[in-house]
Amino acid sequence: MASLGLHLLTIVLGLLFIVFGHIKLSPQFFPEHHEHIRNEFGKFNKEFPLHRQTGWRPYAKTYRMAVGIAEVVCGSLLLLSFAQSLANIILLMIMTNAIITFQKLNYSIEYTGVSIFISLLLVLRLILASSGSKPKQSVQAKADKKVK
Repeated sequence: MASLGLHLLTIVLGLLFIVFGHIKLSPQFFPEHHEHIRNEFGKFNKEFPLHRQTGWRPYAKTYRMAVGIAEVVCGSLLLLSFAQSLANIILLMIMTNAIITFQKLNYSIEYTGVSIFISLLLVLRLILASSGSKPKQSVQAKADKKVK
């Protein structure tokens, strides 16, 4: 049952991040959302996480494009069953950064709540994937243990 839940959760998260990443990259399907995201990344850029340590922050467009490409690539990796744990961890880092940025900019719970929910889904997917990857003992090995 956990396997079915894991597969469904992986498909939903993969598609979700492909769509979110595409919105950040192109106005092709959702032009009004793309324009809104472009304006928001101008604000997000002012709260770039490494600015205090390095004194450097990327241009808003570069930041938006990097996050969008990372979301599309990691969402695709989730769907293609290739390096899923790595993709999951990268997406979790992106979502954690989004939550921290929303809090610094005093955004409403609409933004922060959705990011927290998606982060919890990513954590759940990581837990389900790690619990399902334990090596299974064969029936013969179990029988040998009982005999001893």
